[in-house]
Amino acid sequence: MSQMDHAPEKSPFRRKDAPKRVALDRMVARLLPMKKIAKTLIDSRILDRALAAGVLCEAGFVVLGHYRPRIGLHFGLFGVMMIAGTAGLLYARDLARGYISGALGGLVIGAACGLTAVGVANLLSDHPEQFLPYGVMVCALVGAIGGLFGQYAAWIREFIATLRQ
Repeated sequence: MSQMDHAPEKSPFRRKDAPKRVALDRMVARLLPMKKIAKTLIDSRILDRALAAGVLCEAGFVVLGHYRPRIGLHFGLFGVMMIAGTAGLLYARDLARGYISGALGGLVIGAACGLTAVGVANLLSDHPEQFLPYGVMVCALVGAIGGLFGQYAAWIREFIATLRQ
């Protein structure tokens, strides 16, 4: 027998890594169907556009509220939630693949918008750090609701297009 045939047996790492590799292969095999499902639910190109618009608007609004305290005081929470919901609505309206996909994308966008708003506010020392989980949860919920309304708007747009034919 050649030296190549005996190489795996002489390796001290072969026996220890074999169970880990089998477990890793099993985990990857379980995750592959989930990746396919996630790709059908979320379109990354549309998600990136909506995320960019929502995050930039959130950061701008929080900075505006920092330098103009009346805006932050009177419209702060409503404005942050409105931006998160609108970004979720825009994502779902462009996606138009169903209510679950729209709500899931809106949830992701809303959470990112909420995290941005709370993070920028904390960087500017406007709010204590305890608002982090609540702000993100509220914005994620509003983003998911915006996603539902966005899918409804896509359905109405499709319905109107069938009437014009």
